Amino acid sequence: MQDLNKLWKIFNEKFTDTGLVKGAFSAPGRVNLIGEHTDYNEGFVLPIAIRKKIIMLGQLRNDRLVQVFDLVYKTKIKFSLDALTPLKKDTWVNYLMGVVDEIQKAGYPLQGANLIFTSNIPQRVGLSSSAALEVVTALTMAKLNLLEIKPVEMAHLCRRAENNFVGVACGIMDQYVSCLGQKNYALFIDCRSNDYDLIPFKDHNYQIVICNSKVQRGLVNSEYNIRREECKMATEFFKHKLNREIRALRDITIDEYKKYQAQLPEVTARRARHVISENYRVQTGVQALRMGNYSAFGQLMIESHQSLKDDYEVSCIELDLLVNLALKQEGVLGARMTGAGFGGCTVNLIEKNYLDAFKKKIKNEYKKITGIIPDIYLTPPAEGAKVLELR
Repeated sequence: MQDLNKLWKIFNEKFTDTGLVKGAFSAPGRVNLIGEHTDYNEGFVLPIAIRKKIIMLGQLRNDRLVQVFDLVYKTKIKFSLDALTPLKKDTWVNYLMGVVDEIQKAGYPLQGANLIFTSNIPQRVGLSSSAALEVVTALTMAKLNLLEIKPVEMAHLCRRAENNFVGVACGIMDQYVSCLGQKNYALFIDCRSNDYDLIPFKDHNYQIVICNSKVQRGLVNSEYNIRREECKMATEFFKHKLNREIRALRDITIDEYKKYQAQLPEVTARRARHVISENYRVQTGVQALRMGNYSAFGQLMIESHQSLKDDYEVSCIELDLLVNLALKQEGVLGARMTGAGFGGCTVNLIEKNYLDAFKKKIKNEYKKITGIIPDIYLTPPAEGAKVLELR
């Protein structure tokens, strides 16, 4: 990332100093260690904030105008706080507008601002660059306007921005971990109650490594909606079978599933099996990390990938290849696809001493078979959104 002095230099070239409060802020992307496609089934997830982040610099204005310069796309956009409608072109601005819209709807007073931002989070590979942009915008606008918005409230506000303004029906995971992530901790989230717990990930002999397949995620939206429907069907089936309140697949035990699985259509049965077993894997994984049992956690990651590949069918050839190559390397405890699927990244748990050999091997083998050089990022659990400076 560029250092702040350089960014302020660019800021001062783009905008005239208004003499009002200014500051610099950051928000991270995230990777989910385990718990995929459980969020919309009111289940459990275990993400971490990653080292890659968005940095935003801002200064208040004396009017109702927001001017934004995006250093990634080199585009400058302006909009009024009183006329917020989603754009068809330069759609990245909708994430900022949506956040500003929700802050105002929550009854907070805002002034206009000049903003610039830069990002080193790879886009469209499932590392949540959009949530990071929402969160860094919310933090910037809140701090510049001297508003007290607590991290949990900020996460919910950003999620509403994505749901209502951008029009993406995302869960709370990405915004939560971008706001609440902490160094050396994973974030265990109950997607029904939105309760969360910090789970220690402190043993530096073990590292989280992300492998970017460089395959942009195709199919996600259409297949995602089909999966949601299939889960709904399974939930309805169990509602009729079991004599208690069933709101989502998270309410079904593995034993109950086994008892009735033969009565479900084959595909629906597999979808339900993934979600029910994945919720169990997240809870077991949390216990393993609390006990410092990293090899048990790695095994759960491997089982999670198998389930995503065979039962939920959201993997792809390249993700499977990255996982298989990883599992052949020495020192690898676990590997799985992460995110919605059909492209994007894998997440791997590796003993520190084997990192260099792992990177070399994966790059060579993956390139030999696909012709693509994968990007590899090493990331310990990082901290969430923060103020870098305020002046």
